[in-house]
Amino acid sequence: MTGAPAGGTGAGRDLLVYLHIPFCRSKCHFCDWVTEVPTAELLLKETDQPRLRYIDALCHELTERGAALGAAGYRPTIIYWGGGTASILSLEEIAKVSAALHEAFPLLGDPRAGLREATIECSPETLDPDKLAAFREVGFTRLSSGVQSFDDRRLRTLGRSHDADQARRIVQEAADAGFEDISIDLICGFPGQPPAETYDAVRTALDLPLTHVALYPYRPAHGTVMRRQLGRGNRHIDRDEQKRGYAAGAELLVDAGFPEYAMSHFGSPDHLCHSDLTYFQLRSDWAGFGSGATSVLEGRYLSHARGRLLDYNRDPLAFEEDYELASAAIAPRLLYQSLTTYEGARRDWWQERTGRPFDEVMDQRACRTLLDFFASVTTVERDEEGLRLPPDDVADAFIELQYLNAPRQGRTDLSVTAAALMG
Repeated sequence: MTGAPAGGTGAGRDLLVYLHIPFCRSKCHFCDWVTEVPTAELLLKETDQPRLRYIDALCHELTERGAALGAAGYRPTIIYWGGGTASILSLEEIAKVSAALHEAFPLLGDPRAGLREATIECSPETLDPDKLAAFREVGFTRLSSGVQSFDDRRLRTLGRSHDADQARRIVQEAADAGFEDISIDLICGFPGQPPAETYDAVRTALDLPLTHVALYPYRPAHGTVMRRQLGRGNRHIDRDEQKRGYAAGAELLVDAGFPEYAMSHFGSPDHLCHSDLTYFQLRSDWAGFGSGATSVLEGRYLSHARGRLLDYNRDPLAFEEDYELASAAIAPRLLYQSLTTYEGARRDWWQERTGRPFDEVMDQRACRTLLDFFASVTTVERDEEGLRLPPDDVADAFIELQYLNAPRQGRTDLSVTAAALMG
């Protein structure tokens, strides 16, 4: 299975291309994206053989699957390099992977031709002016930096490798390098974190040359250091305090000209995160390259084995998961993502991607369970366009959902549905 259409059924259709870089400078205490990745693999250096083989395997997958997708007529309109930490790559690795990408999709001979968005996901300690210039040279138009906090004490608690000064400086250096679309991630609602700390972080962000801010409520995900600390001790998350912190930050961002268009996403209409919207709402097919990357192609959901880098190195064309997109195993995950956006689950996009009637997919037991939960905490709006949550209730509803899967007051209260959706 190559994860590419057998014929030309993708002709004339847009494609989101995602490249996964599963390496980091350190393993953060809150991050669940790399919980399955052994620390020794996550921290591989440029000269380590498994990392060298990974870059070769990624380039091989790009040239094989990418060429098949290009031949089938798919047109990349959005490119996203994520991780892990995509910006940890050396200048030589960036050039090698970029060359394979352009070989797979000749349309990208000019890196900027036909692209709506090309994002590189970064961590401040991995950046310098030379690397920022290299990112611009290979065609990146958007930079997203995982700042998380502007408080040095908080950053140490989170296990981050940068400090607040680095985080601020890199945003300015990215603007100086020619990036006109710059986003940062912030996290609010950590155990014991007062809303005032979130407010101060957002105020600091607004003094920087940013076009977009992602403000995420902390999620106590399985397999993380912070989750284990919560489970062992008497500490717990005050959901009302977390909601207040999020609301304080959101209000400040909106008042400053960064309207919220999906939960945690704040930006003007000219600076939306199109990669996230495409992924959340099934606006187009997407092709993921690299260990743990997922694809949605011709009504099917494909996924490489997450956290098994050595297996990927041996066979980068193998998939661990291959499901019908409308199946009970996948549809609830996609519905969860769609409902974080203010437009919600759009009937037309869902039917185009899945090839199945929208109401039939929504009537599956797992989807009904998720919708029943949301109906218990807010209103689920349904009409001919699809279904959605009221914009003012989206954040609070999803914060409530994560409490089905969070340790509270010395115990763990689990929901099978929440655990499956949230990790």
